[in-house]
Amino acid sequence: MDGTRTLEGFRQEVRDFLAANLRPELAERVKAGYYLAKPELDAWHRALYERGWSGTNWPQEHGGPGWTPMQKYIFEDECAKAGAPILIMMGLNQVGALLMAAGTDEQKARHLPGILDGSDLWCQGLSEPNSGSDLASLQCAAWREGDDYVVEGSKIWTTAAHWANWCFLLVRTSSDGPKQEGITILLLDMKTPGITIRPIIGLDGMHSLNQLFLDKVRIPVSCRVGEEGKGWPLMKYFLGHERLSAAGIWKCKAHFARLTTIARSTLRDGRPLVDNPRFRDRMAWLEIRMRALEVLLLSIINDSAKAKGAEGAMIKLRGTQLQQEMLAMMSEAAGQYAVPFHPEILRTGWTEEPVGPDFATTATPFYLFWRKSTISGGSSEIMRNVIAQALFQ
Repeated sequence: MDGTRTLEGFRQEVRDFLAANLRPELAERVKAGYYLAKPELDAWHRALYERGWSGTNWPQEHGGPGWTPMQKYIFEDECAKAGAPILIMMGLNQVGALLMAAGTDEQKARHLPGILDGSDLWCQGLSEPNSGSDLASLQCAAWREGDDYVVEGSKIWTTAAHWANWCFLLVRTSSDGPKQEGITILLLDMKTPGITIRPIIGLDGMHSLNQLFLDKVRIPVSCRVGEEGKGWPLMKYFLGHERLSAAGIWKCKAHFARLTTIARSTLRDGRPLVDNPRFRDRMAWLEIRMRALEVLLLSIINDSAKAKGAEGAMIKLRGTQLQQEMLAMMSEAAGQYAVPFHPEILRTGWTEEPVGPDFATTATPFYLFWRKSTISGGSSEIMRNVIAQALFQ
């Protein structure tokens, strides 16, 4: 009972912070699926940092709040309900966790403060044009020349590379032995000569992805994380921190709340869409699976081994599928208004009148954007393999 009271008090503390710091007009744009400009994301990051809440999974010794996994879950849940901006979490989640676990003291001192306060934005250089889900088959080469590594190759699907000033880079330093060997992790300053960033425009018409071309880019040996050629075990640790984030139960709940609002306010044949038995039954089935998934998440939330194992893979698999189904139903609810496609409306600064109801403006682009969720962070096929391997070991 005492623990329950403590968590409820914490939940209220989060709500009070959001009420005091989250502008209503910004929250409405987030809930509606509009894209935010980088200054808006930076401002929200700063507000969280000043409250001591930017690194939600960071221990106090590194400047984090030292929250339990349950407190982190409550925080994410309340932020999603309120319509708080979603930060680019690569540095805060994956890179920060890896540096705390395997970085040198110099690397921690150099990078952790900038990740925490938002002055450094990170991207990841993992996938390659000929090496996607089979990450261990990467070919981006690096070799030693004195105190530097020289890197030659390309990376693709790199989110926010056009904004980032640092990149978490996976390279091959040896081709001897199994493909999982000879992989090395480097930290790349994005101002280094020899880097070319080419934008990739997504299905939603927006620029969030990029391809990187690395032409004899020199990276100091001091920017290597762990031993040379021993990066694969660290990479698995890195990816383990991405699965539950990608599943985003809090995102599912926010999407479902928006879908419910849309279904209640959208008319078909003079009646609210929610009164249509077929549509209502599909919504009910979505909610049942969403609540079951939340129960599974809460059952393993304090067990990091399960979160990174088969259970975490199950949550990532089902969570991303649910997100896509919910967004597909939003687009369906838009009816004929889902067809006009003008993604420029999603950008900050648009002042013209949209075609159709407000929710229809973002329904289809949002659906198209999140098609990637069953691929990024480990595809659904890979998640099924992880589950199967655990069952048949």
